[in-house]
Amino acid sequence: MRVNAIQQNIYVQRVNHVLDYISTHLDDELPLKQLAAVAGFSDYHFHRIFKAIVGETLNQFVWRVRIERGAALLRSDPNVKVSDVAVDCGFTSLAGFSRAFKAHFGVAPTQWNRLSRLRNEPEWSRDQRPTYHITTLHALPEKFPVHFRHMPAQRLAYIRVHDSYRDMQRIEDAYHRLFRWYEAQGGSLADTTLYGMSQDDPDITPQELCRFDWCLRVPDTWQGDGEVNIRDFPACLLAAIEMNGTGLDVEERLWQYFWRDWLPRSHYQPANLPAMEIYRRFPHEAGWWDTLYMTCALPVTRL
Repeated sequence: MRVNAIQQNIYVQRVNHVLDYISTHLDDELPLKQLAAVAGFSDYHFHRIFKAIVGETLNQFVWRVRIERGAALLRSDPNVKVSDVAVDCGFTSLAGFSRAFKAHFGVAPTQWNRLSRLRNEPEWSRDQRPTYHITTLHALPEKFPVHFRHMPAQRLAYIRVHDSYRDMQRIEDAYHRLFRWYEAQGGSLADTTLYGMSQDDPDITPQELCRFDWCLRVPDTWQGDGEVNIRDFPACLLAAIEMNGTGLDVEERLWQYFWRDWLPRSHYQPANLPAMEIYRRFPHEAGWWDTLYMTCALPVTRL
């Protein structure tokens, strides 16, 4: 077996272990941190790995499996109470289970003829519970060259933007405020590096709660002031892909390749640090979002 196939299998095996765990613990709360520990991945990035491999967010998958398990239990026993099934599948109320069931299958569980097929129903045999396993990952058609670089420990000044995915103007305004602060401290743009770091995934976190940090490398003696905060970022190994004058549409495909294709076939897993954009040209000089000159980088550790 080729090495990259072995590495891919490690990711698939870990995710399948989580799928099995979810299927046997549907009446538990199943928090992200717990499932990341089951997989052996950092909880900082596990939801991205899960979505890349499974094709659904963790919350979407758990919700769907609970509904489908409920349908299987109702079909297998004509006399079982819907309220009992709701509890067995992890719902805290019959009303919540009924709403979710109807939203997914198009009919309320109390109105469903259990001998008839449901909309969106998987192909189960009637005496089986549904099973969920990933068998293999098919490569994406578009590939990007990945290289490695070491990022030294450094002090970063940053401004955090809330509700960052819904209003790009908020991101641009924060960018200019950070630069004005930096220059007011006597800093020279020739002596710094600009980073962009997303702290949340909009597929997991409500968009109005998503956070994005603009960061500038600063001398070790600098302190924060007002809305500008300071963090000491540790040294790490980065897996990196270069962008040379392309726009946000390419960046989206690039990150999809990172999570869905390259990472499971590599010898690496994400470190417990945020993914980042390292700008080789400042956006206000390059034309903002249509012409990005930056490195998309993911802190990684060996598997």
